[in-house]
Amino acid sequence: SSGINAECPQWLVNKKGREWRPALPRFIEGVIVDLQTRKPKKPNSGNRKVARVQITKHGEKKVVTARIRGEKNTLQQHHRVLVQYARARNLPTVKWVIVRGQMDAQY
Repeated sequence: SSGINAECPQWLVNKKGREWRPALPRFIEGVIVDLQTRKPKKPNSGNRKVARVQITKHGEKKVVTARIRGEKNTLQQHHRVLVQYARARNLPTVKWVIVRGQMDAQY
């Protein structure tokens, strides 16, 4: 009765329950723009490696900050990576994670 296909679980509703919009795909392709290190929040120490990744979704370009997991990496600028929407808990404002073992982000 709402006009939305019940078989498609890829739809989310906003907080007020009025508008429907498609959910983010699980993985999005992107290109590394810059590599940085950041310090985590208070009780933790040790620099965390992050990358600024430019993702293209439906023709709209967006630059996000993504965490690079693991101890060693060979990522450089202009490498193609796969990013996933997942929060890094001790790094504020970092809401994406680079998927290791795919594309240019090898182990």
